[in-house]
Amino acid sequence: MKITGGCLCGALAYEAEVDENAFGICHCRDCQILSGSAFRSVAVVPPEQFKWTSGMPKLFKKVADSGNTREMTFCGDCGTHITGQPPADGTGYMSLRLATANEFASFTPKFETYCASRVPWLQAQSGTVEFDRMP
Repeated sequence: MKITGGCLCGALAYEAEVDENAFGICHCRDCQILSGSAFRSVAVVPPEQFKWTSGMPKLFKKVADSGNTREMTFCGDCGTHITGQPPADGTGYMSLRLATANEFASFTPKFETYCASRVPWLQAQSGTVEFDRMP
């Protein structure tokens, strides 16, 4: 499915091709902190299926559980987080913050990661596959 989206202030815009089955929820502590919520909605996107159509993001480098460094992209003006980029060697996937997409409401989560960190007052989503950590 082709989607478009961007940051809250409009300085960044993107388009991407997203597999509707590659959408889920991440309960890791990093996502909780960065989103200011109990989880973050993410779509797994091959880097070649994503492009910036307006603006250039700022970058924050973060070491993932795997030990790989991922670049987190965000708007330097409003702070909206957009992606987690794959390692510099080009292997891996892009993690798109799907709530930034104009089509967000048409997606249904298919998986939940880092369920071991899920807050106790939040129930699992119906029909999702659950993983205690990253699969």
